[in-house]
Amino acid sequence: MKKTNKIFGIDSLYYFCESNDDYDDLYLEILDQIEDIKGKYQKKEIEFENKDITIKVNDVPLHFLGKAEGYHWFIDTNEYFKIGFKDKFKNRGLNDIRVQLLGVGIYSIGIKSLIEFINKELLKEYVTGYFPITRVDLNCFIQYDFSFVTKEMFVSKKKKYSTISEIGSSTTTQTLYVGKEPFKLRLYNKKEELKKSKKKDLMYEYFLNHNFDLEDEIFNVEFEIHRTHIKQFGIDSLDDFFKHAVRLFQFSMNDIRLIDINSLSDNAVEHNNKRRAETLPIWDEIQKEFNLKEFLQSSLSLERIKRKVSIYDDTKFEYEFIVLIRKAIINDLNLDRDYLNHLYEKGKDSFKKTTTPKQLKQDYIDIEFVHENGKVEKYRQLPNGEIIKPLRTLTITKLSDYDLHRYLEKVTQVQHLSTRNKHIFEVAYKEAKQRGLIPNISPNKALGENENKLDF
Repeated sequence: MKKTNKIFGIDSLYYFCESNDDYDDLYLEILDQIEDIKGKYQKKEIEFENKDITIKVNDVPLHFLGKAEGYHWFIDTNEYFKIGFKDKFKNRGLNDIRVQLLGVGIYSIGIKSLIEFINKELLKEYVTGYFPITRVDLNCFIQYDFSFVTKEMFVSKKKKYSTISEIGSSTTTQTLYVGKEPFKLRLYNKKEELKKSKKKDLMYEYFLNHNFDLEDEIFNVEFEIHRTHIKQFGIDSLDDFFKHAVRLFQFSMNDIRLIDINSLSDNAVEHNNKRRAETLPIWDEIQKEFNLKEFLQSSLSLERIKRKVSIYDDTKFEYEFIVLIRKAIINDLNLDRDYLNHLYEKGKDSFKKTTTPKQLKQDYIDIEFVHENGKVEKYRQLPNGEIIKPLRTLTITKLSDYDLHRYLEKVTQVQHLSTRNKHIFEVAYKEAKQRGLIPNISPNKALGENENKLDF
């Protein structure tokens, strides 16, 4: 029997950070940085926007999002996490620092790495080491079509649930909610959800790396669990959570159970007595197999995280370009269209510099890291000092231009062998085209295939 592909993980995580006696200095410094930038705009009688304000905490740039619930909220440059800071003398029932980990960070550098970076590098002098968890989304991505499921097929201790009717149809379900805060299930078509998401390319690459077939359905079984519910399991801090996360998910699968309606008698259906119904085998399968060992092992070193690793698109370019223009104006730099055109041409000309294959091969240094247990891991050090893992363990967006060229040559040769190989080739080809490393034509045209086939 063919095994159903599954990826178990943590789709989102929110937690507080208990501040220490030095926190007040940090908060005042944050306010000073904000007011200093605001003052430059006010002096010139120019309206400022939140995106004009960037502060630094321990040399980490954070972009201002606005103020909500008493917190000044920021997002890091790579959009890996959001973090909020509040006045320690206000709302004393809440901790002074709140953190929300975002999907881009979780799926690109690993949740353990992200938490370690925030707690030990960004906030190191200002926290006590106590990190109460406030919300977690535990999930299973599965190569399985749940579109047949209806709300009548659930047995739950929760009395209220609803479907998102505008996403589904009369014959299929694409999104279904069971329960409400502080504990609820979301069952939804992940491919449908990603159609308008900035994370689409990242997640498709993530699925390919876990042997998913992008031609088949991908659903997400996800439990959103808040602090009041989590505490019933004796879970308080991040450390508690990581120790008991598997148990928490398995209990959740029992609390909200997907059943086989056909296993019920007519009398049970008539009286809405579904608790004796058999659980659908796929539900039992997910519950029994759920584990986070592989998910939590995915991580990068703190030194690697410190460097900007960004997924770049036209939206991000437009955002950064407008911010740069506003910064130039507020700092009295001389800008005109001719100068901007000059910079545009200068940027294009920079791509005309050629490099020989021999020089490309010398674009990195192979190094080995030997762990205490004797395990050896291979890395590459780039000219800028950045240390990366070898080709097989990297995502496409993080490869150097040389490594991307080599990888594209390799996957081009085997892309006809299977649907999965073809998808891997298309992801690599798209990244190379975005960087300007190959002509701006479709992969099919480049290979002399029918123009009516898939094109980017």
